[in-house]
Amino acid sequence: MPDPVATAIVAEALALRASHAHAPALDVLDLVMRGRHEQLIDFDDDMVPPAPFALLVAEAMGDIMSAADWLAATGPKADPHLRATLQLQYALNVWPQFLMRYRLG
Repeated sequence: MPDPVATAIVAEALALRASHAHAPALDVLDLVMRGRHEQLIDFDDDMVPPAPFALLVAEAMGDIMSAADWLAATGPKADPHLRATLQLQYALNVWPQFLMRYRLG
């Protein structure tokens, strides 16, 4: 069963990003995560590239790859070995930054 808190965060972040495309990704996440610190939240597949929320998080955390690069390298037409490698890199580099910033765990 999906985590309702994660589902709400993902929906709110993606809606805010769509309605305010000019806003920095970090500002979007900071706003959506307000009051949701220090919780256990299960984002499941939403935190695995090429999921749109995962790409937003990578951008917000200042990852060197752009969202377009992440999408191209992890999307359905990407090489499976490259996809797996980059998803592992995401889990090792981007995800911990997100957890630390919002004190999740």
